[in-house]
Amino acid sequence: MKRERSADALPLLGALRFPGMLYASTIRSTVPRAQHVEIKHPDLPPGYRCIAPADMLAENACLALPDGIPVFACGAIAYAGEALGLIVGPDAAICDELARGTEAAYEEEDPEFEWESFSSSQIAFRCSTEFGDVDQVFDTCQNIDRAVYRNGIFDHHYSEPMGAIANWEYDKLAIYCASQWPSHVRRSVAAALNASEEDIVVRPTELGRALDGRLWFPSVVAAQAGIAAKLCRKPVRILYTREEDYLRTPKQARSAITVKTAIDDQGRLLALDARIIINIGAYNPMAEELIHQAMAAITGIYRCPAVRIEAYAIRSNIIPLGAMGSIGSTHAFFSIEAHLNHLAKKLGKAPAEVKALNILAKGSSNFGSKPLDYEIPFAKIHRKLEKISDYRRKYASYELVKKRDPGSREGVIRGIALTVGYQTGRSFSQRGPSSSYSVETTLDRDLRLIIKTQAAIGSESLKTMWRKTAAGILSIPEQNISFERPDSDAVAGGGPLTLSRGSSLVTKLIDRTCRSIQKRRFRESLPLSAKAQTKALKAVEASGAPALGAQLFDSASWCGTAVEIEVDALSGDPKPIAVWMVVEAGKIVDENMARASLRASAISALSLCTRGDFDPHGGEGEQYLYERRLGLAELPFIGIEFIDADRSVVPRGLGELPFITVPAAFYSALTQALGIDPRQLPLGGSEILTLLEAQ
Repeated sequence: MKRERSADALPLLGALRFPGMLYASTIRSTVPRAQHVEIKHPDLPPGYRCIAPADMLAENACLALPDGIPVFACGAIAYAGEALGLIVGPDAAICDELARGTEAAYEEEDPEFEWESFSSSQIAFRCSTEFGDVDQVFDTCQNIDRAVYRNGIFDHHYSEPMGAIANWEYDKLAIYCASQWPSHVRRSVAAALNASEEDIVVRPTELGRALDGRLWFPSVVAAQAGIAAKLCRKPVRILYTREEDYLRTPKQARSAITVKTAIDDQGRLLALDARIIINIGAYNPMAEELIHQAMAAITGIYRCPAVRIEAYAIRSNIIPLGAMGSIGSTHAFFSIEAHLNHLAKKLGKAPAEVKALNILAKGSSNFGSKPLDYEIPFAKIHRKLEKISDYRRKYASYELVKKRDPGSREGVIRGIALTVGYQTGRSFSQRGPSSSYSVETTLDRDLRLIIKTQAAIGSESLKTMWRKTAAGILSIPEQNISFERPDSDAVAGGGPLTLSRGSSLVTKLIDRTCRSIQKRRFRESLPLSAKAQTKALKAVEASGAPALGAQLFDSASWCGTAVEIEVDALSGDPKPIAVWMVVEAGKIVDENMARASLRASAISALSLCTRGDFDPHGGEGEQYLYERRLGLAELPFIGIEFIDADRSVVPRGLGELPFITVPAAFYSALTQALGIDPRQLPLGGSEILTLLEAQ
């Protein structure tokens, strides 16, 4: 059945056409590192133009981004495929051909690909924190363990490739693009054109499931389109091909996390010393956020009296790398969960037993922060998850099979694991403009409600939740509620939209404005309007350590995930059989929509676990053809249940929960099935066979 688009759905960028519109193809570098770049384009047909850094109308940098990421590579090239300029003309195919035929002269330099052993010049951001006497604990403890856990690069697989259209509309330049941060696009284009922000209007297009991949890179593409439109005095469209999008846009960052622990004989954590290294590629203006989120998540949901963390964001000469689903948290949570599984095996205990022993309790804290003022719903989630997945019986059965036939490599090997994690509503901590959010609602005489918020760029599931929230308060039909197009000249700008912030912060604002209208509704004449605005509190200063500990859980959503897998003993291919999730995320406005969001995220998270690591040095298109999401025939059973919230009736974010819990549970199930600790994700059949043969 064809899915009907809502009346206020945003258009796809590729569907937009404007009179006289020109097309732009990107001229790209063929080397990963070089200096003194000079473009040498072929003779251009009439009507076609090359736009190079020399044509810039202001400083060649997106000044709205920290560190001034270049609009076009000029003085230096930082990665293969970096934009050097544009070929603009009336025929997209000819533009592509001309761009491919354009050469560049430069002084090539040795690239820096190594990132785990890095030089000081590669450090984009460093942060450290310590609480308790870590060294003293390690000096006196006998049970010390150290391991390194690695995560690979993974693509977002956008519903529509990256792009932007710049179109002159009277005295303003309109930018059409899919971005999670339209106000950031506006600032970046204004900076690139040396123009006032009031002269730029951003008209968002269909976002799809961006999974935090469209936070900052659309600003760079939009700036390129804006410059072309300014110079050509015509509308200009940049729309990447699917292959180009795959090879040249930011991916999930690669990480290596060293975890060193001291435990007592029962398995209680006494000290943790972590070294976090995140490869951000050539650029990432959100390096600080990645690091702070990873640091905050490295202890998971566990207490530890002595903690030391040293974290680095490292540049390398590959495509920009960043976030996917959960910024920085996925890497760290996978590491601590995998490590506790390892410690449990070492002690001869079940992983669940060791984890329950270390759970943060009411009144406890990490990093000297304020004590936790409520009981984490670990036990409630754990019990329900064990029941619906039949975890205890299956875990014991698979362990027994291994003991009876430890050397068997025939047939199918199975494993199951369970993990509990959280998603926080903590705000972005990077430098730059604050992450503010605003909502204006108006109830007219026909009892129709119009909601104005730039967050309306979000998914249909978010809009459905907001409609239900407003309809419940005002007692009006959901079909009477619509959203003002979230253009930057029509609604107030806001911070970056993610699933968690759309669910929590924006929903609270809609709740507040609708209650304000309801109080006045029968005392004042319609129409009635109400406004609300909040500023997401910064957790850290630009150079400070992150705000870690119990306060992270103040607005947290909780999720338990059980994953059951099987491994083909001949091919080594891991296959998820079933995934069960138990979620506590405040008030669930629409269970069907919530399940759909969680299911989609779970599929993406499973793909992240099993699909081959993206190779930034691979051949043109080769990776595009073979690296992909799970196919329909490979999808497991996914069961999702919700438990009542004890703390709040306000909805909290839940769409990022699978990215935190699924990889950790999948990995743990894999270690049970294989009887070894691979200490890396993703893992495909060939990697697993290599590991098994090395035993």
